[in-house]
Amino acid sequence: MKNRAIALIITLMMGTGVTIFNYTGEDVVLESGETVKTGTLPKHLTKAFKKRTLEKPLYITFHHTAGNKNQTVESIAKDQIKRGFAEFAYHFAIYEDGSVYAVNDIEETTWHDSGQNTNSIGVVFVGNYETYLLSKEAYNSANQLSDALCKTFHIIGIRGHRDTSPTLCPGENVYKQLKQKLFY
Repeated sequence: MKNRAIALIITLMMGTGVTIFNYTGEDVVLESGETVKTGTLPKHLTKAFKKRTLEKPLYITFHHTAGNKNQTVESIAKDQIKRGFAEFAYHFAIYEDGSVYAVNDIEETTWHDSGQNTNSIGVVFVGNYETYLLSKEAYNSANQLSDALCKTFHIIGIRGHRDTSPTLCPGENVYKQLKQKLFY
């Protein structure tokens, strides 16, 4: 069943003060019976992400959009599709106010880290973190999301995109803040 993992992540994050939005394309039904309705995002007409098994060890890889922190998930998806992506390229997006958007099912192999997509969960901070500092709300959400993912999956490391590719991503400011306490 699609989004079982997302349902578990949402359940684990309830009560942490983090607001979670569902944009996975399918409603998520929690164990309590509560339904988290989905929003819709644009998708490429002919391209699609492949499915993967979740039994293998995974990494959490942090990114930043390197754009304006007021971008919407819809505008990010449209831009990524124009650049040749199948749809929104990450599993989760975190905004400065700490809100978390579940954007793709964990079983989807999104295109966020070339050569590492099959073994990585992509989390993107919306904004340019070469310029901005990470807010305490966004940091708290990243920490809560990482904890929930580690409780749900066999996570073998938490890293920045720059740890796997020649890029500044997730931005120097995020990288410094997360490396101190989160990356391993």
